[in-house]
Amino acid sequence: MWLMMGMSKAQVGNWKVYASYHNATKAVKTDARIFVLAKGNLYSYDTEDKTLEGYDKSNTLSDFGIKDIAYSTTAKCLVALYENGNIDLIGLNNSSWNMPDLKNKTLSDRTLNELKVVGDEALISTNAGLALVNLQKGYFVNFFTFNEPVKQATIVDGNIYVKLASGVKQGDRKSNLQDQNNWVSVSSQKVSFGPTEEEQTAATKALEQVKDIVPDSPKENWAYQLHMAGNRLLVAGGNFYYPNKNHTGCVMCYENGRWSAFDEEGPVEAEKPRTYLNVTDVVQDPADEQHHWVGTVRGGLYEFRNKKFVKHYDSDNSPLKSIIPSASDYYHYIWTTGLSFDPQGNLWMLCNQTDTVVRILKKDGKWVSHYYKDIAAYETFDHTVFDKRGWAWITSRRMANYNAVTGTSSLAGVLVVNTNGTLENQKDDQSKFFYQFKNQNGDTYTPETFFCVTEDLNGAMWMGNNYGIFMTDTPEEVFNSNFTFTQPIVPRNDGSGLGDYLLSGVPIKCITIDGGNRKWVGTRESGVYLLSADGMETLEHFTKENSPLISNEINDIAINGETGEVFIATYAGLCSYQGDATDPATSMSSSNLKVFPNPVRPEYEGSVHITGLMYNSNVKIVSAAGKLVAEGTSVGGEFSWNCCHQNGRRVSSGIYYALCTDEAGKKGAVAKILVIK
Repeated sequence: MWLMMGMSKAQVGNWKVYASYHNATKAVKTDARIFVLAKGNLYSYDTEDKTLEGYDKSNTLSDFGIKDIAYSTTAKCLVALYENGNIDLIGLNNSSWNMPDLKNKTLSDRTLNELKVVGDEALISTNAGLALVNLQKGYFVNFFTFNEPVKQATIVDGNIYVKLASGVKQGDRKSNLQDQNNWVSVSSQKVSFGPTEEEQTAATKALEQVKDIVPDSPKENWAYQLHMAGNRLLVAGGNFYYPNKNHTGCVMCYENGRWSAFDEEGPVEAEKPRTYLNVTDVVQDPADEQHHWVGTVRGGLYEFRNKKFVKHYDSDNSPLKSIIPSASDYYHYIWTTGLSFDPQGNLWMLCNQTDTVVRILKKDGKWVSHYYKDIAAYETFDHTVFDKRGWAWITSRRMANYNAVTGTSSLAGVLVVNTNGTLENQKDDQSKFFYQFKNQNGDTYTPETFFCVTEDLNGAMWMGNNYGIFMTDTPEEVFNSNFTFTQPIVPRNDGSGLGDYLLSGVPIKCITIDGGNRKWVGTRESGVYLLSADGMETLEHFTKENSPLISNEINDIAINGETGEVFIATYAGLCSYQGDATDPATSMSSSNLKVFPNPVRPEYEGSVHITGLMYNSNVKIVSAAGKLVAEGTSVGGEFSWNCCHQNGRRVSSGIYYALCTDEAGKKGAVAKILVIK
């Protein structure tokens, strides 16, 4: 039996990186630990106490995506070389030293070919030259260039040897090796490259020791779209980019601190060859938590129950259509995205690049197809979102030129549909496609890309495209001929009376609402913003440069409303931030309030969090004598107290009470907090 380190409840502001540790490719023995490289991620296994420990940007590492690792017995450190050329040196006490020199160096070709450690030095062979690193002191010694790529390198008897396509060259370290003329050609028989026989034997043995010891983790580093169902996070591990990269069908589930994956072998073995690829959507049946539906940009729709494959739907057994029905491999082109259940429990989906895009599988098993001329045969659909009226908001992502296959061009925008509750009768539908967005100042935008739409807690609709954020407080008027959108203007507060459009020019890929009605905004290349409920204040801006965020390209964001954990799907994989907003309760009582940590022990320096509150609850922290210590308003269903007086001084030991009332002051509840100083 083994333990995974660092599994305690996360504090507000903490980050987690959900790295995949499956399919290890390299293992290196150091002290009692074996360091393991798996899917570009690093973990260790302690052979003595049987514990596992993961290393990532939230604790030890400076980057994400490791290409290779090697250990120096002389310097007693592990070298982690990243795909981008970044380097971390990790000591046996888990200390780390980052060396970004190679990453930041301007190179004609950044291809990395080999990491080799000899004594207390590391040699990094690249297509642009050879980097030499002193591991004992942690600095770059030199970078040697040649007229061709360096495939491998080593050091023997104080001389550096490089393997080039043209042969082997030797460099005497006493000479100026920046001058290529001081490198001499030698016989390839003079020196051996790569790992020694002893190193290879040790590596094989280490890898064998850990082959069945895998930390609980996602199956892949793929995270495209997220679906939160209660405390269950569902991760679609495909992609829908251009040019398209095929990911093997992958749906992952995170629940109660454990990872699992849906059956992949069933749909692959039972159905047409190579159709279960690029999972872009996964949704849970609102009537059955063990029943799931999966959309793919390849083979159509897949049904699962208890994470096991049940049935495949394509053009042979359903109204779903192929983009190229005349092709021999027509079943490869049934691109089914935008899965979403309407309020009546019917499953909607979007069949890309076909004449009739909207397909609906009713809960009684019957199919309904809706034709909308405005979006017929459009190329790229991502989302179907239902507002509180039951109206569907369907996003078309790309403006595209004439498509010879479909005979149409595409526009980016959003189609709004009101079925009037009659799926079988489309004659009474209202629908309107917006591809031009006129704001409150009369400015009109025609976006090249339209990514997302979401409804906030007040019923306002927020949208993201390549121009930034648009919204409307009056979505019920969307079918009016004079309808306009609002482009929020943030005051400069510099005395000029001027303001700027909110995130103007920042491509917005997703917007997710937390329990405090704040907006978590994912961007195409600028990381994540946390905006106030009205969007007028930027509360946080996370990038991979200033935080453990693993990529600035965000695919999706989902929030666990019970815990406040904000899951962020990025181009590089999945990570999360522990937020301070939970879903508000619909009623409030003392028995339903939760306080953590409680008691507050002397070594704890964070805030106390009270959950189970109603939206915008008023909270007063008072001493046992009834003296006011602090007060404020909950964010959604959560209130945080830093255990300090209003003047910033930490409170003394004792019992404190949180006196909580709803926004109207009519309902109340009390929580007791014990502080030990």
